[in-house]
Amino acid sequence: MLIPEALEEKARRGRPREACGVVGLFGVKDAAAVAALGLHALQHRGQESAGVASCLNGEFFLHRDMGLVANVFGKGEARKLPGFSAIGHVRYSTAGGSRLVNAQPLLASYVGGTVALAHNGNLCGGDDLSRALLEKGALLQTSTDSELFLHLLAQRHALADEEIAGVFAGAGAAFAVVLLLGDRLLAARDPWGFRPLALGRLEGGVVIASESCAFDQMGAVFEREIDPGEMLICSAGGERSLRFGESATLLAKCLLELIYFSRPDSFVFGHSPHIFRKSSGHALAREHPVRADLVVAIPDSGFSAAMGFADELGLPVDRGLIRNHYVGRSFIAPGQEARTAAVRMKHNVVREVVRGKRVVLVDDSLIRGTTTAALGKELRDAGASEVHLRIACPPTRYPCLYGVDFPHPQELMAFRYSLDEICSILNMDSLAYLSLEGMLALFPPEERGFCTACWSGEYRA
Repeated sequence: MLIPEALEEKARRGRPREACGVVGLFGVKDAAAVAALGLHALQHRGQESAGVASCLNGEFFLHRDMGLVANVFGKGEARKLPGFSAIGHVRYSTAGGSRLVNAQPLLASYVGGTVALAHNGNLCGGDDLSRALLEKGALLQTSTDSELFLHLLAQRHALADEEIAGVFAGAGAAFAVVLLLGDRLLAARDPWGFRPLALGRLEGGVVIASESCAFDQMGAVFEREIDPGEMLICSAGGERSLRFGESATLLAKCLLELIYFSRPDSFVFGHSPHIFRKSSGHALAREHPVRADLVVAIPDSGFSAAMGFADELGLPVDRGLIRNHYVGRSFIAPGQEARTAAVRMKHNVVREVVRGKRVVLVDDSLIRGTTTAALGKELRDAGASEVHLRIACPPTRYPCLYGVDFPHPQELMAFRYSLDEICSILNMDSLAYLSLEGMLALFPPEERGFCTACWSGEYRA
């Protein structure tokens, strides 16, 4: 089915939506400092704010601020947060939500005691729940959906693990959450499995993270992924797992995690993002070959797909574009003006590589087109005789309602323009996308429980 009318109206209102990174530790020495290390590995998931909360003997400690992890924790702030349990968070949001009050972890007290929360995702029923809470006289301190979890806990007087699992069961999609209470750590993932969440081990303790690459940074060992609809409880008595809600008939793991968000060296949804992206490049070349002299990746996210594309056609791949790594990812920079400014500082062309060449420019996705529009002109100015663009995923035509930062269809180039119009706007000689069928064919049939809403318009939750 196409995007439901109610969801379309929700997308039009454009509430802030987050797709972030979380970590959690229990039974780990200097847990807060280790959590901050893990956040460094998850920096690509959010550049707006960072924070860590820890607990020792029932007392909570919190440090969070706007900016990158290195700035927020650059003076050893995490080492001042005592305890053997901690959670951490990195965040980005749409314009308007970039305020310190929205930074996580969130800390609150209710009948069950004090709780710290870090959330990755977006609750689809958040608007209605916010209105209902306000009508009942609740005071909302932030503009994030994440705070709603805390109100639900308080509203339902959730004390026992089963009661907290009931809160998650009624929350809908999409979330991957870590909760720190005085005596335990909880980690939960919604029944559709939109967002990733992994379990690891460190010196006898438990480590949770959005991606397994954080375990390498912390010195932990990856064990498994938290299952959709699972709540893992870690306490002094050990660990146990609770299943909450009805099992989703259709899983909806976000394919953009494999295509774009996750670091290539992570293990997400049972796959290596790097290997998946290379395979998508091979498939793209089979579907849309082109006569060319050279393949150039849009760095850094396009490298893996470009390698596969070049290998399939027997073409050389070279570094025709150099990225300034001290400029953040323009896709997740808050606000269009910030994204445009970031692009100008972000890439430079190696003229000697592209001059006089027929260049195939490969990227993993095309969302707003901000970066790509500038690069087409720069490559031609540098002397490229032809520039062909190949995108290793389908055209993104529909808004994401589950935690990725394009909640309005008018932001999406493929929604606003035809293929020929996009090709002209981007100053390309040709443009082609990997088909949805071709992308899904990269997985065996039993693994195809993925969300394709941003390409197909079919929303599963």
